[in-house]
Amino acid sequence: MDQEMLSSLLSDPEALQNAVQTVSGLLGGGTDAAAPQSGADYDPTADWVGRALPVIGTIVQSGQSAVPHEKRALLGALKPFVTDEVAGQFDHAMRLVSMARMARAALGQLGGLARADGAPPDDHTRAL
Repeated sequence: MDQEMLSSLLSDPEALQNAVQTVSGLLGGGTDAAAPQSGADYDPTADWVGRALPVIGTIVQSGQSAVPHEKRALLGALKPFVTDEVAGQFDHAMRLVSMARMARAALGQLGGLARADGAPPDDHTRAL
């Protein structure tokens, strides 16, 4: 699944819920993966997926917003005027920034070390 498809899925709550229900159905869970079930019908995997997808969505969205659209457009406009190696370095740099922002968001989700929007809690982490 490419990044645009994942982004559209995670930004559409109805599509996300449908995906959770589909995964739950494949895993043998009930029709509503977000609501805990009781008794023999309870599927911990479906419950975990229902709780994890919004967190994963937040992390992915922070990575996608790491490099503003204007900067992506500028670098894209410069690619025809630079060597293939430099153009590849542009792409590599944007992926690294996105991964660093997603890592920071993941740490924030797990331990409160960074804010969910990717901003550092203080100055000593701005290098990421």
